[in-house]
Amino acid sequence: MGRWVGVGSEGDVTPGKARCVRLQDRKIALFNDDGIYRAYDDYCTHNGGPLTEGACEDGLVTCLWHGAQFRVADGAPVTPPAGGRLRAHPLRVVAGAIEIALD
Repeated sequence: MGRWVGVGSEGDVTPGKARCVRLQDRKIALFNDDGIYRAYDDYCTHNGGPLTEGACEDGLVTCLWHGAQFRVADGAPVTPPAGGRLRAHPLRVVAGAIEIALD
């Protein structure tokens, strides 16, 4: 695992919402899944649509481009035309600060 990089604080993303953060040349989707934070590449596995621009509700994120859905809890595809699982990034919360590990 690489070094940890701060990307915000717990209050920056409200429950059931997502936010795009940039780390070096990557776009990372940061989700608040009922108080549990998750980080995935901000790209749909179907055609590369930005997940943070789609709806995020009931534990699912829906790609705005073609409607593919993924579970926020584990990045698994739920509906077509989703491709494979979302690429996850290690995340931790330290004293209210959200950090993602760069590889």
